[in-house]
Amino acid sequence: MDAARSAEPISRAAALHREHLVLDACCPILRDLRHAHHWLEGGVAAGFATMALSDDDLTSTVRRIAGWYRQAREHADTVRPSTSVADLREAHRAGKLGVVLAFQNSSPFGDDVDTVEAFHRLGVRAAILAYNQSELAGDGCMEPRDAGLSRFGRRLVAEMSRVGMLVDLSHCGERTSLEAIDASSAPVAFTHTGAKGVFDHPRTISDEQLRAVAERDGFVGINAHPAFVRPGTAAPSLDDVIDHLAYVADRIGIERVGLGLDFSQPPEEDGITPERYAMLIRQGVWTPDTLPAPPWRYPVPSPARVPMLTERLLARGFGGREVIGVLGENALRLLTRVWGG
Repeated sequence: MDAARSAEPISRAAALHREHLVLDACCPILRDLRHAHHWLEGGVAAGFATMALSDDDLTSTVRRIAGWYRQAREHADTVRPSTSVADLREAHRAGKLGVVLAFQNSSPFGDDVDTVEAFHRLGVRAAILAYNQSELAGDGCMEPRDAGLSRFGRRLVAEMSRVGMLVDLSHCGERTSLEAIDASSAPVAFTHTGAKGVFDHPRTISDEQLRAVAERDGFVGINAHPAFVRPGTAAPSLDDVIDHLAYVADRIGIERVGLGLDFSQPPEEDGITPERYAMLIRQGVWTPDTLPAPPWRYPVPSPARVPMLTERLLARGFGGREVIGVLGENALRLLTRVWGG
């Protein structure tokens, strides 16, 4: 292969990122907007910022959101808070990062579904029903009983559907997710996950879950967190990530697949702090087998390097229109139906 042909995927990937909106449906570290520049450097125009995790409640989450809006004012030259697809497209046109507020659990809602509309008015547009363990709404993927969606969870799903908040089933138990898909009047998503058919891990989803989300024309974002991509290695490859993407696309259609890369630490760091890791293990949120201790080596080493994944998708034979969909348009189609535009 001559030099011009070998450079073609690189230049084509860069062009796709300039011309089309690229969306990362899971960006935990965007709760700190000092990291926003990494996504912009990678040509990523939209990201879901995690405002709540397993150790949050209503009060801590409201305070975090209040502080986040202060940050957004300080970074107004590069960041646009976004609550609609129109906002995201405008951020892209302006060369800014459109940031959507999201929860990775349902504990901020407490035991009162009225808080759903309150958080919606604060800008929250997506929420996971349970983060690994049992919550009031239902069981997470690490809960052995997998008892499914609770009565409160059914009311929560109904209220989220009513106000236009995406029901996210990442981290949920299989029964919980299947019952939530059935209960929701709107399409749902697994914003950051992988396929059990590639790696049987509590954080990946089964063919039955894939079929259910496809039947409701939902969405699956592919995760690149090293712990959930390939067994037996802390440093999976780009091809390992794409193996999950290809597997899911073969079963639900590539038009329902996108990216939820789950950068859980800044690129210059090798993982969460030892203190936080020890706390998560002590609390039973994870086990050493399901979340090996850092260092973690992401196959995409930074949000600034997301074009590497695009290059590899092209080299693997995915067509231009397919790649444009995976990069963002598939997610935007789902969000238009859930958010109403």
